[in-house]
Amino acid sequence: MATPQKLDFITLDVFTPNPFLGNPLAVVLLPTTLSPPLSQSTKQKIAREFNLSETAFLHTPPSSSSPTTSSLTLDIFTPTTELPFAGHPTIGTAHFVLHHLSQTHVTTLQTKAGPIPISPSSQGGGVRAAIPHAVHIHAQTLGRVLPLGPSAATYAIETGLSRDGPIRAAELAAPVVSIVRGMTFVLVQLKNLEQLGRAAEARGIDFDEVGGLLDEGEWEGGFVARYYYVLVDGEGADGEVGIRTRMVELDFEDPATGSAACTLACYLAVKAGGEGGRYRITQGVEMGRESEIVVDVVVCEEGGERSVKEVYLEGTAVVVMNGISGEVPEEPVVSKKTGIVYEKRLILKYIQEHGTEPGTSDELDAEHDLLPVKTSRVVRPRPPNFTSLPSLLKAFQDEWDALVLETHNTREQLARTREELATALYQHDAAVRVIARLTRERDEARDALAKVTIAPTAGAGAANGDAMAVDNEGLPENLVEHVQELQQQLMKGRKKRPIPQGWATADDVAALGQTAYVDLSVTQASSLDTESGYAVIGGLDGKADIYSVAANTVERTLEIGEAVTATVWTGSKVVVATAKGAVRVFDGGSEAASFRVHAGAVTGLAVHPGGRILASVGADKSFVFYDLEALAHVSRGYTDSALTACAFHPDGNLFGAGTQSGDIKIFQTATGAQAESFSLGSPVQAVVFSENGFWFAAAGKGQLTTAIFDLRKSGPAALVRELQTGEARALAWDYTGQFLATAGAEGVTVQMYAKSAKAWSEPLRVGKPAVAVRWGGEARALVVVSGEGVVSVLGEKGE
Repeated sequence: MATPQKLDFITLDVFTPNPFLGNPLAVVLLPTTLSPPLSQSTKQKIAREFNLSETAFLHTPPSSSSPTTSSLTLDIFTPTTELPFAGHPTIGTAHFVLHHLSQTHVTTLQTKAGPIPISPSSQGGGVRAAIPHAVHIHAQTLGRVLPLGPSAATYAIETGLSRDGPIRAAELAAPVVSIVRGMTFVLVQLKNLEQLGRAAEARGIDFDEVGGLLDEGEWEGGFVARYYYVLVDGEGADGEVGIRTRMVELDFEDPATGSAACTLACYLAVKAGGEGGRYRITQGVEMGRESEIVVDVVVCEEGGERSVKEVYLEGTAVVVMNGISGEVPEEPVVSKKTGIVYEKRLILKYIQEHGTEPGTSDELDAEHDLLPVKTSRVVRPRPPNFTSLPSLLKAFQDEWDALVLETHNTREQLARTREELATALYQHDAAVRVIARLTRERDEARDALAKVTIAPTAGAGAANGDAMAVDNEGLPENLVEHVQELQQQLMKGRKKRPIPQGWATADDVAALGQTAYVDLSVTQASSLDTESGYAVIGGLDGKADIYSVAANTVERTLEIGEAVTATVWTGSKVVVATAKGAVRVFDGGSEAASFRVHAGAVTGLAVHPGGRILASVGADKSFVFYDLEALAHVSRGYTDSALTACAFHPDGNLFGAGTQSGDIKIFQTATGAQAESFSLGSPVQAVVFSENGFWFAAAGKGQLTTAIFDLRKSGPAALVRELQTGEARALAWDYTGQFLATAGAEGVTVQMYAKSAKAWSEPLRVGKPAVAVRWGGEARALVVVSGEGVVSVLGEKGE
């Protein structure tokens, strides 16, 4: 029966100077003279036996080797698999080598992820390691790939998100960041330590089931976990940022996660600006194993993009237990207190650092508590398998076979990589050529269209020989019937419609004040619409936020990818228009349709009172109608000027569009034929019809008044009132036709028309610059958004 191998091992608590805190680690010492060497499967079995989060195997040179050996090989295993790199095994092993073994000549640990430089830290007792990294911020978040709607809360609980509303909202909006390929963390920022204490109430998420969360290609797959954090201290005098964290996933909590700490520090450093920073991260407090992790990040900027240049992980450790292999110490001593035998040079070094005996809190005095032990100096024989020529030849043959097999596998992998690279380069080159051709054709078409002079009807005649007459298209027959039937219903009901009970009065509107506000992820807001207690805000930065008015929180962000110029919300559908000519329809959080009918920017959207017909206007001098049930483009009309804004009449039979030349043109919805034109005098920024059915309001660029027109009149007589509102960018009339809200650079106003007195008044003026405004329920609230991306609610303040 073969004699079992005996190995030295040591256990440490990492990221703490105190035993039984921090994150436990076992380090098994593997002499390079060990024969036969341990296989990877045997190392895996040893790691499973320790059953710690990680076990490290350190390959140590023989004592006869040069003391200047600067590199040691390190293998890292969890109980189930080998890791190319992990943070706390690296720091724990480095502390053991540099401080416990006093091998200060060692400067590098060789891992599967590559060489890791190590050194003593500037603060006594600690170590510092330069961490391999390939930091990548993924495009999606949990909120963008999980369903949106009434079932979202139930779905969130079933998938393992927190049942706590604020924590769940933070999880849905949290960025997804990889420190290296295959190691990804969802970085969830919480507001305070109370929320951090409740983070463990979430169940584990099977991220393999959350499709589309990670970017495609090389970043897909691997380990994904949530990492919760709270910024407890701002940047101090020493430039250090304090953070409290928890890593809770799959019903497991880790007391110290070096890779997650590095991921978080890299993300914060890239987003903060500057050249980097120093982050002190405290983890494991809630589970009684407090850990202190320090990460230094160096950031560089190339080509306008910021990236991580260097990452340093820093911490300390403490030895908890020693495993003795039976080797005869060179200079043994025994402790009077515990009877344990130590190597003298090692125990003296430990007493110098800690003043106690390893594994206990008892003080240990080198002069009085250690007794020298005399041993026979017997030279141990060489292992039996190295005492005969056949054994030596077999060992050399096994090593040669392993080397040849590894070389063969490496060559095969190199050949496959070359083939994949050649294919990828060919596909990239072909895609670039196709994109260049399509871009050229698009630009030529836009240029040709911009040079065309379009007349709305054939009868209008051409202005010159180059002009082109185009007939406007009418709606399909089924939609014409829909428009006509709806007009008859709404017109009858509107004439006899009383003011609903409980509707806001002038005094109620005058008392409105700011009751809530929140910063959006949209940073350059351009448009706003509301539906059933929610609002959608579009921005020129290519995003659209879904905002809950009742919860005062952003529940979801839609990545549009193009500057958003207009938004509407009808039923379950959110529609956005972009500066590149797209009209995109989202239903239940997923894109249901996308149209690119316009040749230039889309400047306005409007929904027919029946909710079935959508209209868009654009800088290409055209207006387009869509069927939202069939999700199809159904008709198109043209004008002689670029269009800037649009709205449907409350009966649905008329469609109004403002132009860059300063006119408001009125078209028949069913046929697309122009019915009337009104002059405003400057480029139209907003147009909206009153619920009374015969007034509409319009605001022009550079004008300090908002004009009220009467549809029953023509020419200059149609202008019945000019309200002193300041330059307005957005207008909103309430359901009763009493109150007209305006929003602009000078603030928000409400203009009131009293039908009994036939007079206008101004019950509200708030100096809050805004780009869009909408009424809340019963005219008792206003939702406004500023160009800087702040949404506010002006409501009834409590007593």
